[in-house]
Amino acid sequence: MPKINQLDKSVYELIAAGEVIERPSSVIKELCENAIDAGSRNISVEIKRGGIAYMRVTDDGCGISYEDMPVAFMRHATSKVLTANDLENINTLGFRGEALASVCAVSRIEAISRRAVDKLGVSYRSEGVNTLEYEKIGCAEGTTIIVRDLFFNTPARLKFLKKDVTEGNYVSNVVEKLALSHPDISFRFIREGRQTLLTSGDGSFYSAIRAVFGKQFAASMIPVENVYRDIGVTGYVSSPLFTKSNRTMQNFFVNGRSVKSPLCTAALEEAFKNNIMIGKFPACVLCVNTDPALLDANISPAKTEVRFSNEKTVFEAVCFSVRNAILGYDESREIKLSNEDNESSTVEIPTVKMPVGNDIYSVPKPAENFYRKQFEEIEAVQPTLSGRIITENVPDLLEPEKPEPAIIHDIQPNLSGYTFLSAKSFERREQETAYEPITEDEPDYSDIRVIGELFKTYILCESRDTLILIDKHAAHERINFERFKKGTDIHGQLLIEPQEVFLSAEEFEAVKCFKEQLENTGMIIRLTDGGKAYIEGVPQSLEGCDPVDLLQSIAEILAAGNGNAEGALFDDALHTMACKASIRANETQSIAELTFLAREVLSSKDIRYCPHGRPVMTQISKRQIEKYFGRIQS
Repeated sequence: MPKINQLDKSVYELIAAGEVIERPSSVIKELCENAIDAGSRNISVEIKRGGIAYMRVTDDGCGISYEDMPVAFMRHATSKVLTANDLENINTLGFRGEALASVCAVSRIEAISRRAVDKLGVSYRSEGVNTLEYEKIGCAEGTTIIVRDLFFNTPARLKFLKKDVTEGNYVSNVVEKLALSHPDISFRFIREGRQTLLTSGDGSFYSAIRAVFGKQFAASMIPVENVYRDIGVTGYVSSPLFTKSNRTMQNFFVNGRSVKSPLCTAALEEAFKNNIMIGKFPACVLCVNTDPALLDANISPAKTEVRFSNEKTVFEAVCFSVRNAILGYDESREIKLSNEDNESSTVEIPTVKMPVGNDIYSVPKPAENFYRKQFEEIEAVQPTLSGRIITENVPDLLEPEKPEPAIIHDIQPNLSGYTFLSAKSFERREQETAYEPITEDEPDYSDIRVIGELFKTYILCESRDTLILIDKHAAHERINFERFKKGTDIHGQLLIEPQEVFLSAEEFEAVKCFKEQLENTGMIIRLTDGGKAYIEGVPQSLEGCDPVDLLQSIAEILAAGNGNAEGALFDDALHTMACKASIRANETQSIAELTFLAREVLSSKDIRYCPHGRPVMTQISKRQIEKYFGRIQS
């Protein structure tokens, strides 16, 4: 066996640095996190050639003393951890004492710093692991660190860096995430001599989002704020109408640290399930705040991942908080007409004014009280449309009685659609009442009048000073989906004779596993010991469809899953049933039927998207119409 040698300091410093410093963005992340931990209110970042040639981070934090400066560049030197017990309660972003030592090992570095209590500051300069300068100087309070020629002494690492513009983009991404997670700090980013980002540092998540992503993106976001079992979830999520084709706009922060969290991603998308189109993903800026003792932030050298000891509770907190926000947010898009310069129609989301600094910005309307709307009993009267289940007294439904206001304590939650929530989860706790959900007066559609139908697809309704258009198929599909999911007022219609359905072995077992859930939706299925399946009845709303095709479609979906009846798998089967049970475009319905459907949509703010995420309704104001025809000028 070859002789075992102890590595020289210059070698093991380079190896250790490689675990923390991967590219210029890694340096910026470490330096900015130190600046945040130093209590800075203003942080300026400047790079040249993507950060490879030059990086500068300036802050107005507490500064470093003359005596501590050389120690700060030693490995495993930190002011944030003293004993092993301190690792159980980490409240800072940096804590391992490797950042400055790692940066110093692979670059030419210069640091200038002064504390408020000192008359003189300190200047420290090194190249690799060699100290070149260490002296007292006059300088401003705070710290400035300049990094030049990254990887000058490790050409093997240098050649694996990407183009300057790409590396600059990585740095930009890091600064943006830090700005989003710390809205109380003003971040300034200068790239190749040009300022590309400046946040106000006013403490508002919305103003930080607006500075980073722009006004249009910020206007499409819905506020989230909730405390669930001592876990706080705050921030913004995109509305279901403004989703993305990938997950790149999902930003999660745990105790102020930007992280990649499959757990939070899964919880976010679970909350949006049945409200966005398949293949689309919600965007978010979500901050999860929890007891530091319940998470491990040291599972990767770059500290980009965390491990929770209470994963189930964190999942519930994120999912429930986001679902609270999106279901409590009334997003009926309004068409605005313009006859100037041949401008096309635009769509705007209802907004409210919010002061940010000295400016007034438009932000989405806040969520209403979710608890009442989510769990109150929904009237089970369901008419049929064109041959589907209908009550005898449709005209009586045109003037529905308004339900009495519900009190949170009196509501018995329906938990059938939640995998992890129990009745105990909704018990009122003192620590969970740090804020009261903001409530708004719901739009009054009591005077709704159906005036016709457009293209045999869209219901035209008049209500006060508004023209409302409803996609009748999307609306009916959502109503049926909710009925099937809740299993309320569902009746099976026996077929004249049972029909045998050919199923593969996997499909047969899947149907067998979900037989009880399927029967709750009104399907009547008989399975034999010999592996044969017969469909003996279907929901009355599906009368007229091909029952064999229906069961085969459902069986194919269920066979592709893993047996989670409360998750997306069974919902996909319900999507199929809801679609087949719904009225179609180009079908003819009476005014009474269309009126009932319109009232169903307008009486429940849950019915704003079909199960695939398409919008159900839009509207145009009388003012917009009169402005278009020149009846009013402004």
